[in-house]
Amino acid sequence: MGQIEWAMWANEQAIASSFIVFVGGITAIAGQFSNWGFGVYAVLAGLLILLLEYPRGKRVKGNTMERKYQIYLTKLVDKLGPVSSNYFVRFVIHLLLCVPCCFILPTVLGGMCLIITSAIYFVAALKGEQWKPVGLKSNKEVAVPTVATSQPPSQPPPRAPPGAEPTTVSGRPPLPATPSNQI
Repeated sequence: MGQIEWAMWANEQAIASSFIVFVGGITAIAGQFSNWGFGVYAVLAGLLILLLEYPRGKRVKGNTMERKYQIYLTKLVDKLGPVSSNYFVRFVIHLLLCVPCCFILPTVLGGMCLIITSAIYFVAALKGEQWKPVGLKSNKEVAVPTVATSQPPSQPPPRAPPGAEPTTVSGRPPLPATPSNQI
């Protein structure tokens, strides 16, 4: 079995958590809870988490499937430097963002999801994982693709391998090209 990439799991958990926190905040505001200010905080925190977590990081092995329109936020998140690339920092950010969400009922579930997200990021940081941008290429990484062009086949299938003596399907050598046997 392969290694678990904890950061990928934490990223998906954080996206789900941001939606749960956002909906909980909307519910707190619309339900006119006595501490509806925490609902406003939850809406803003959900949007902040979504902006931070929307761009996927590059996988260690294999291909990384980018999210739609990820490239625009990847540039922004990449400019944040260690705030976005270090998973210990993300662990602390998510842990701090979850505390006010635990004060009113509509945002408690989102707060608990953020606690789980921060725990997964902590494991990813302990394993030495780090966020690397996907789709951004520096001047060093840009390679000019070489296109190999080849000539189309001159004979219809079945064809003999290159360098082999041409034969027919029956195993006999082909007939010489004369006007009587050409179509």
